[in-house]
Amino acid sequence: MRTLREWMVRLIGTVIGRRSDRDLEQELQSHLELAEEEARRRGESPQQAAREARIRFGGVAQGMDAYRERRGWPWMEDLVYDIRHAVRALRRAPGFTAVAVITLALGIGANTAIFSIVDGVLLRPFAYPRPEQLMYLSTDGGAPFPVSVPEYLEFRQFATTFAGVGAFRLGEANLSAGDQPRRVRTASVDASLMKVLAVQPIDGRLFAEADTVVTDPPLPGASAVTVPLALVSYGLWQSAFGGRPLVGSTIDVDGRRLQVIGVMPRGVDLMDDRTDVWLPLGFTGAERQARNNHNLELIGRLKADVTVAAAHTELDVLIQNWRARTGITPGPGQAGHVFAPSGSARHVLLMTPLADQVLGRASRSIWVLQAAVALVLFIACANVANLLLARAETRRRDVAVLKALGASRGRLLRNAVVESVTLAIAGSALGIVLARAGVDALTRLFPLSLPRIGEVAIDVRVMLASLAVAVACGLVCGLAPLIHTRSDAIAERLKSTARGSTSTPGRRVRGALVSVETGLAVIVAIGAGLLLKTVHNLTAVDAGFDRSRLVTFSLRLPSASFDNLGRVRAYQRILEAVRGVPGVHSASGMTGLPLDRPTVVSQTEIADSVHPMARTAPLVYQRVLSDFVETIGLPIVQGRAFNATDAASSGGVAIVNETLAKVYWQGQNPVGQRLRRGGTAPWLTVIGVARDVKQAGVDQPVYPEIYVLIDQLATDTPTSALSISPTALHVVLRTTLPLGSLAPALTRAIGEINRQVPLAQLREMDEVFTDSIRRPRLLAQVLTVFAGLALVLAAIGTYGVLSYMVAERRREVGIRLALGAGRRRVLWQIMRYGLTLAGCGLIVGVAAALGVTRLVAALLFEVEPADPATLIAVFTLLAAVAVFACWLPAWRASRLDPNAVLRIE
Repeated sequence: MRTLREWMVRLIGTVIGRRSDRDLEQELQSHLELAEEEARRRGESPQQAAREARIRFGGVAQGMDAYRERRGWPWMEDLVYDIRHAVRALRRAPGFTAVAVITLALGIGANTAIFSIVDGVLLRPFAYPRPEQLMYLSTDGGAPFPVSVPEYLEFRQFATTFAGVGAFRLGEANLSAGDQPRRVRTASVDASLMKVLAVQPIDGRLFAEADTVVTDPPLPGASAVTVPLALVSYGLWQSAFGGRPLVGSTIDVDGRRLQVIGVMPRGVDLMDDRTDVWLPLGFTGAERQARNNHNLELIGRLKADVTVAAAHTELDVLIQNWRARTGITPGPGQAGHVFAPSGSARHVLLMTPLADQVLGRASRSIWVLQAAVALVLFIACANVANLLLARAETRRRDVAVLKALGASRGRLLRNAVVESVTLAIAGSALGIVLARAGVDALTRLFPLSLPRIGEVAIDVRVMLASLAVAVACGLVCGLAPLIHTRSDAIAERLKSTARGSTSTPGRRVRGALVSVETGLAVIVAIGAGLLLKTVHNLTAVDAGFDRSRLVTFSLRLPSASFDNLGRVRAYQRILEAVRGVPGVHSASGMTGLPLDRPTVVSQTEIADSVHPMARTAPLVYQRVLSDFVETIGLPIVQGRAFNATDAASSGGVAIVNETLAKVYWQGQNPVGQRLRRGGTAPWLTVIGVARDVKQAGVDQPVYPEIYVLIDQLATDTPTSALSISPTALHVVLRTTLPLGSLAPALTRAIGEINRQVPLAQLREMDEVFTDSIRRPRLLAQVLTVFAGLALVLAAIGTYGVLSYMVAERRREVGIRLALGAGRRRVLWQIMRYGLTLAGCGLIVGVAAALGVTRLVAALLFEVEPADPATLIAVFTLLAAVAVFACWLPAWRASRLDPNAVLRIE
């Protein structure tokens, strides 16, 4: 209590300090007057009386200082005084202040914008309790892919290091809400996953074990889960239902009436999929036996006392004795469907922290941006330090006078630091405004380029970090004028004129800062150049088909409204209607959209192949409708495409890609070969080999792929490798019509089949291609902006140093010109000094970039970190900028009139 009272007294004393100062000064003055009067009564002269009184009581100023040291916080009063002094000084130099504030605003603003991304995407924990305990589980059969139901159930039984494991499937559905149906993202989850995530709804309840009851076998055309329940996300609750009470009411999802039992909290998502509707997940008896049907994703929560290393150790042991635990003996074509050590089979279980799985390669990209923008900030600080040095040069005589009058070096340094920190805080305030605009533009232009981008915001955490950066920059920049406070130079400076000498310690420091700026700009520019070349290489990749004048959209026919045969025939009617639209030359459909398709493999048995994985080959299946090859312009390199007779054929047919043919039928003719999915499925005969298509993205490898014809399911006895028709389809059409005129006609065509089916993701394939490289493009564009900013700041720094040097040596240059020195010689000597500084920075920067760019090698595509063309281009560009920055002040110096200069002197 006493400490609080003392604190309050000090605070009040500081606040009312100015008024009490006046009262104290009057009181001290009255004491002195009384002492003088008493001395005069003793016979002292007036001068002697005044002297005796001051010796006895001290001077008024000394008394005031002693009182201030005992009252309030003296350092706060000094700080307030220094701030007021700094503001007045900066107001007297508006040009200097504006340049310094804008320079710092650009550097701090860029750092604030990128740090908001780092904070929102990488540092901010997931919206689950103890998210570090959550692990993502998948299998590896040559490529990461989901697990099967039996594997999931067995893992739940065997694992002891996990407090719980849950399963889910991600998908999409049609939601009827309001006048227009909408496409929403769904997550089918079991009750175990709800416990693993450990979240609680803001209203209602979560799924219970009883909610995952299934009919066995499931009803025709119905979902495996027959309990019509759903959870909705907070975002969907607000956008589609206006936040009205929803628990207990029903919603229409894919033609089924589902009762809403809960609303999920704000920010809760699953795998950054922007999940809108959560559905219950259950398994039929057939699914519990299907080891070759990998369609489950798993998330487990480690026990509180279990480390990730311990979980990995248990996982390795489980894989070693999985078969012995289950008592399963692999049969023909089943070896890869049972967990086994990687030495005997490639089908193994993988565990990854959930955060790493969600963020993926985005973490490296974001840290690269943060590193680049930090270099830009260093360049900005160097520029401001140069400005402060130049300002200190012009004020060095004033500093010497203050030093001679008794000002301590610490006091002078404090004044300089307070002034620079004031500049930095002003720059930070302007930088936050720029950062907010930059983040808004980034999220608007690249909404899907980074995971968790919806959580990026300029909030209090980011603003505090920006303030801390500003203070740090101010402290660093404020130390630059320290060289002008040395005691040994006071007499020399007092004797010097206001123009100063031609050689000062500050010139060497300013030159070094220019070299540092240039070197840092080289590093950022080379990184941007490598990423620009990466984007160029990606855009030049052959996707495997002709995407010009190709338009695509997606649709989903509800399971509750169509059976297998009805769904296929509905697709065929939709295609006929689309083909009848004037301006549409051809149309077809497929289950996976090229360039934007996740890699999901299925084990397939391949006949007449000597490959060791022929009985369990991991293949990518693409189910297509008639005219697919012709519509997307897929070249057939061997054999033929699908034709009208294949749909009615009694035998299943397929087309394979070049990779599959090369891997599994080396040296053999693929046409006429056979393959089948599973040991009981009918055999498919290969009728053609198609060129490889980039399915997962232009920078992703091509996997063995097989095309099967959906139209074969429209027969009474379908023989396709896949006996269930797809509920979702991507339609592609070749047309010269603009998207705006296509949308109404396509909506009418789909509405004739089912008015509750929305037209989703209508776009050109060129846009799909652009979206497939959106992250490299984002990284390259942002880094190019930073490189341009660094280049401009470095050029301004070089120009500023040379301009100040010319102004400082104006008298010397004028005398040399008057004595007959050639203007070209003056021009060259000044340029030589600037080019020497820039050249040192260029050389050091290139050397440093050769080491730094190796850290971004994983982000490059078909370009080496030490790419000679990029290095030469960047070196040439920066050298040209440096030449111009040096030439301009040198040219101005060479055009001086010596008579005018000497008259001024």
